[in-house]
Formats: sequence, C-alpha cells, structure tokens
Amino acid sequence: MRRQWSVPALGLAAALLFGYVATHRDPVQRPDPPAAAPSPRPGLPRLTGTEALGPPGLKVLVSGRYPQIIDTSIRHSGPVPGLQLGPGERAALQAVPAGTVAAITGPGTSRIRTVLLRPVSGPPVPLGFDATVVPALHGTDLYVATRNAGSTSVAVTAADGKVRRRWTAGGTLTPLRDTTAGLVAGQVGDLQGAQLRLLDPATGAERRRLATGRIQVAVGPASVAHVSGSCLRDCPVTVTRLADGRSRDYPLPAGTGIPARGAFSPDGRWLALGVPGQYRNGRLVIVPGFAEVLDLATGTVTRVPGVETEAERSADLSWFGPTLVLGVWSATRGQVGAWTPGRPADGLRILPAEPPGDEALSSVTVL
Repeated sequence: MRRQWSVPALGLAAALLFGYVATHRDPVQRPDPPAAAPSPRPGLPRLTGTEALGPPGLKVLVSGRYPQIIDTSIRHSGPVPGLQLGPGERAALQAVPAGTVAAITGPGTSRIRTVLLRPVSGPPVPLGFDATVVPALHGTDLYVATRNAGSTSVAVTAADGKVRRRWTAGGTLTPLRDTTAGLVAGQVGDLQGAQLRLLDPATGAERRRLATGRIQVAVGPASVAHVSGSCLRDCPVTVTRLADGRSRDYPLPAGTGIPARGAFSPDGRWLALGVPGQYRNGRLVIVPGFAEVLDLATGTVTRVPGVETEAERSADLSWFGPTLVLGVWSATRGQVGAWTPGRPADGLRILPAEPPGDEALSSVTVL
C-alpha cells in the first residue's frame, strides 16, 4: 500500500522528478501489447464513472513494463527521470526524498536489481539485489534490507550509496515504514502470518511487539492495520496505534472477503481497503474485486462505486489529500479513478490516464 513522507520531503521528491520532466519530454513508449486471453468475466477489470481531469497537481507514478509519470490535471505523460530499461525489463517504482527507487526485473533471471535514480546528480546508485527499501522519516537516508541465510541485514544508506551504519536481525524481516514511534517491520515466524514489530531504526532493537500471527494491510504514520493470518472469511480489520500498542477491531460487512491491501488517508480519518476478485466454480466464474473505505471514527464501511477488478488482483490505492486514487489493470492497460469519501455524491471520476501495462506487475501510485 503507499509511500508516506513529510511535506518537505514530498516537495523535494516532486521537484526532482518534475523539474526533469519539464525539460525532457521524450515520448513514452506506447506499444501494441498482445491480445489478452479470453476472460471468464469479459470486461474486467473496469472503472465506471464520469470522465474528468484530476485535481490540480495530481500526478501519478506508473510502474511495470512501461513506466511513466502522468499529470492527470493536464493530460500529460512523460518518462521517469533517469530510468532506462532493457528489452523485457520491468520496474517497480517508489518515490523517495532523494529521487526514485527502482526495483528492476528482467528475462532470464529471478533476481531483482534495486537502484536509486537521482536524475539531477548523476547515474543510478546501486542498492543491491532483492532488497526492500524504506525511506527515513527525516532527511534522504534509506533503510535497505537484504536477506541472508537465517538473518536480515539492514543498512542505513545515504543518497550517494554510502552505508552510514548496519544492523542485523534474525530470520526474515521486512521494514515497512519509518515513523515517529520507530521503524515498523514484519517478521515471518512459525505461525501463520507475521509478527508486527516496532524497532529502533538505528539499532534494530525491539521497542514494542505490535501483533503476532497477522497479515499487514496498511501502515500509516501513527497506526498499522492488519488481519489474522488464520482467518478465512469475514475477517475483522484490527488497527493498532504505534505510540502505545492499543488496538481496535473493525468488523467488515458479511461477505466482504479479506482485504489484500490498504492505505490510511493523510489525516488519519479513513482507511481504504482493496479486496481482490475471486474465482468460483473451478475458475469458470469471477466474483469481481472491489474497494471500500472504513471511517476509523465510526466504524462505517462504504464501498467505492464503480470499481471492479479481476480475480486475485485488488485495486491500487493511494491518497491525494482527502481524495482516494485507485488503479486497475488488465493484461494490456490500466485505468485510474478518483473518489472522495467526504463527498460520496460526486461519484467515481475516471481520470485521463490509461497507460499500457500488464496485469501482474503494473501499478499506479500518487506521486
């Protein structure tokens, strides 16, 4: 679910990216992808609503085989500064204060090459292979986690690639987000699901055990949302505060399914949830996936209108202020929509962004 930084960090990242785009308007490659195989549910995925420009300043970062940056308010798309892909390569992109982290995969290898793109100050900075990268809450440092046999190494890395310090955790640890309370991380154990831990970012020492046997859905600046790793249907979502470890369970409507991803709104009022579509009757029928928004104050759950996804795929979710931005993908293209839970009567707006892509590896997030 989406990168969250302080406002100054966001401004720096946007300035780096779009200062480059303003002077480099090379066209984004728009190939003719092969025809998709027949679907058990023709027309999926789809967004249904009113076509409209995005609000001023809404730019989205597209990952996958055809990475690009789209300004939805003026119908403009451009390349990702500093990114060059070889034939068949794909990139999962994450904006960070120092630039853009690109996790690149390609044909003939299962390894993921991770680099930091710094278009204003030189060539890409290597960050290693099969790494998980989380930006520091303040400044431009990165937490770069790589897994070894029986342990995970976390390097606190400067924007030029220099390692400031390093610590090691036993087992498989995945940093999730740096917060004022500490570094939130998930660690795989013997139980179904993972341990959710709050760590000292400088040393890796545990400050608080948040939950055990859970599946993380979203991490915000003050809370983490998760579901039980052993629950099979109608699972409540638990939201745990990072500051004191207190939790609240939120029941979801019967038949909702299990959320695969989520995103807290910047003001902490809403939690968006993406539920993937499901196969039924031996994969002959698809029950479309959908998105919903949970009001964390009242517990009210509202389904986002006009969102349907394919089986085993949930909508991309990120926030632009009070507006939820959603992306859905087929084997050939993506669609982007926007919906504001504070103004539900406005309905879903379909934004002018339909990048080519592939269902499995493409995604879209607010920049």
